[in-house]
Amino acid sequence: MFTLKGRQDAFRLLLPKEFIMPEIEEKYAEILRSKNSFYTEPIEFLNETIQKVQVLGFDNATVQQQQSSRGSKPLLDPTRKQQNEFMYPSNDYSYRSEISPISLIDKTLNITFRHTLGYLNYFLLFENFFHQYTRDRSYKDLDYNFVIDIYNEKGSIYSRIVIDSPFVHSMDMLDFDFTQPIAQSQTFQVAFKYSNFDFQFINVEDQDKYYIDDDVIYTKEQNFYKPDDQANP
Repeated sequence: MFTLKGRQDAFRLLLPKEFIMPEIEEKYAEILRSKNSFYTEPIEFLNETIQKVQVLGFDNATVQQQQSSRGSKPLLDPTRKQQNEFMYPSNDYSYRSEISPISLIDKTLNITFRHTLGYLNYFLLFENFFHQYTRDRSYKDLDYNFVIDIYNEKGSIYSRIVIDSPFVHSMDMLDFDFTQPIAQSQTFQVAFKYSNFDFQFINVEDQDKYYIDDDVIYTKEQNFYKPDDQANP
């Protein structure tokens, strides 16, 4: 069931493990282990610092042309006597753009991360960018998708945005400021460009019907195993 209270909806974006290059993963996994971090995998550490996501906007969906006696003329009283030749000036008239709607979409994904102590996640992304963009890096090594899951008020996933083949486009600079009297929680943004996307609606009734306990799938009405044909579609 959809809710009008948007604040009860939530989202989750988990960057895939393939996003971090093997050399960077090995380096930062050792750093996390040496600092006795709760997160031993660099991708888990990075995902935990995601704070905000912006995606799927579009612009320039109309074009305007100036046409005389259109738009303003019907607003005038037809019985009114014309006093001068400027009674019906040209007016801007809007049309739909001839460009494909898909091309109008700004294929930019903005992800805002919160800084961590030592700017560890910033430098992880910074170094990962250089390893991804080296000349000898094949595009096959960068074949992955980003998935944004959207939850309803019950905590069930009811829609999903799939971002196809995203590439790092830009990254904010580090901002050091001695004018701040106390340390503040700061953020930085990384922009990705992608080629295509997919928006999927998911049947939440099937999700609400079952629950998992100790890796065993039960129904909410009866405690028995979920049929094999439903457990492995």
